[in-house]
Amino acid sequence: DIYLTIDRDIQFLVESQLALAVDQTGASGGTIIVMNPRNGNILGMASWPSFDPNAFLTADDEAWRNPAISDEYEPGSVLKVLTVAAGIEAGTIAPNWTYNDQGRLDICGVPVLNWDRRAYGVVDTTGLLVNSLNVGAGTIALEMGPNSFYAMMSRFGMGRLTGINLQGEEDGTMLTMGDPEWSQSNLCTNAFGQGIAVTPLQLITAVSAIANDGLMMQPNVVERIVDGDQIIWSQPTALGRPISADTAHTVRDMMVQVVNQGLDEGARLSGYTVA
Repeated sequence: DIYLTIDRDIQFLVESQLALAVDQTGASGGTIIVMNPRNGNILGMASWPSFDPNAFLTADDEAWRNPAISDEYEPGSVLKVLTVAAGIEAGTIAPNWTYNDQGRLDICGVPVLNWDRRAYGVVDTTGLLVNSLNVGAGTIALEMGPNSFYAMMSRFGMGRLTGINLQGEEDGTMLTMGDPEWSQSNLCTNAFGQGIAVTPLQLITAVSAIANDGLMMQPNVVERIVDGDQIIWSQPTALGRPISADTAHTVRDMMVQVVNQGLDEGARLSGYTVA
């Protein structure tokens, strides 16, 4: 008998909220994953569209695919969190680092613009995340250089499997210097999540390292296996420590300010601190 880490109440919640969100927005689909960052246990995982497991013989073949672990997509601005963490950990920038945001970066081989086409003037590291500035993320990557930037992204697990105990996981796509298709424009755009592809599972695994004092845990869906009188418990497995605890705490506090001051104020919840 296999006992999963899935919490049935959380699973019901994410399935129902995902179906509601797809209906309200007219989206073609979506994925929600809830993971305990301390041990990597998956508490809920749902994707839409779904299928009726009671009538699996009539389900479309594509329905068997689990988008949470098998579908790659460009994560966009969420990746700025990893870029900032990487820059701080590498010593390229500091929490009080500033740059002059002119709204455009022209030294990447392609013009990089902020999402709102605005120039923000002198901005610090927190302000970069609060305002979700493409120019700032690209500037950090340029200052780090390709070797340091991609080494840090690799430490966060970009471009490789997490090793979750489910079939069909994809490893994402991250071009690096030396790949025939790579150019300096990739360095700038990868910094804000374009030109790089991840699975939802890869991204939550990487970002969870920030919540877990810098330690990145392998995602897991099996709590225990019972074979007669024998019980085999799953043991938490660390994938590595991409950043120090100090860096993790610094970036976590910046992420709180994104909710309190920035574009994600809809995530505020009375009585809780949300990052």
